[in-house]
Amino acid sequence: QDVPDYLRPGLKLVVVGINPGRRSGATGHHYAYPGNHFWPLLYLSGLLPEPLTYLEDHRAMEFDIGLTNLCHRTTREAGELTAAELAQGAVELREKLLLYQPRAVCFNGMSIYEAFSVQRKVRPGLQADRIGDTLAFVVPSSSGRTAAYPRQVKLAYFRQLKQLLDGLPLEATA
Repeated sequence: QDVPDYLRPGLKLVVVGINPGRRSGATGHHYAYPGNHFWPLLYLSGLLPEPLTYLEDHRAMEFDIGLTNLCHRTTREAGELTAAELAQGAVELREKLLLYQPRAVCFNGMSIYEAFSVQRKVRPGLQADRIGDTLAFVVPSSSGRTAAYPRQVKLAYFRQLKQLLDGLPLEATA
């Protein structure tokens, strides 16, 4: 089954994964693999005010956080995606970001931003690029298999993202 996009205008943040893994594809939910640190990192960083699980992924929208993927085809690992799929995914993602105009987009993994921006040797943190008025931020992949970045280091980047969002001017309310 498909893992749906959770996108709408007015979001403070959109988080972009590379593509659904087998467990996410089977359940239809974002970051469904038990070893993925995504949901705990969102909560521990303060981006979410309460802990959520993959089964509640749709609730991220209640907190103005959207979810999508660069590519929508389910694979065992991201290496199975073709260069053409990544390039097409980048075009489609750019269109979505320009349409919905979130305040920031978070690429959950350097390889995702490399595929999106066609840059090499991307470092985590705030990027110089903007997508329209949307700020681009990169965090190390929340996958438990990303051994180069321990969970505490990943959490530090998620906390930086929270600080960035807190520092942005709030939209005027009617």
